[in-house]
Amino acid sequence: MRLLTSRSQARRERVVAGQMHLVAAELAAHVRAGRTLAQAIGDVTEDTPEPARSELGVAAAAIRLGMPPTEALAGLRGGPDASVLASAVAVQLRVGGDLATLLDGLAEALVERDAQRRAAEVATAQARATARMVAAMPLASVLGLALIDSSALAALLGSLVGLGSLVVSGAATAAGLAVIGKLAAVAP
Repeated sequence: MRLLTSRSQARRERVVAGQMHLVAAELAAHVRAGRTLAQAIGDVTEDTPEPARSELGVAAAAIRLGMPPTEALAGLRGGPDASVLASAVAVQLRVGGDLATLLDGLAEALVERDAQRRAAEVATAQARATARMVAAMPLASVLGLALIDSSALAALLGSLVGLGSLVVSGAATAAGLAVIGKLAAVAP
């Protein structure tokens, strides 16, 4: 049960991270319209889709209870994108400058980074598909042997050399799949 909960939380965090460019753009629009950061966070809560809406709702409620807006933004669960948003706003409020321009630039950067990540996923898709096919070949071979010549499969499974070769083959396949997975991995 704990595994399912952590997977759903990770999935939710990825979706929120994918919406951070919308949050930054909406915050920029509200700040540009003359709203304070605290007011903008409350207003943006109504303008964003779920699950970012819920995360911003928690931040807006914390602000209404007296938490500074930068701390409320730091509590957003949206992965590194939310952390970048909170850090950028905190630094800007500390040193000054045009918050709306900063948020617009951040929104553009987040969109560009997401496009680059998708391009990397497309570029590595063939390697991942090949890895899955190569990993399935030994199992398909054993199943084919069972269909074609069950006595040969019995001899393979009945001897130490046959079992050893299956174990070595399985280990080599797993290691190759792990290496290809690392090579083709795309950072979130």
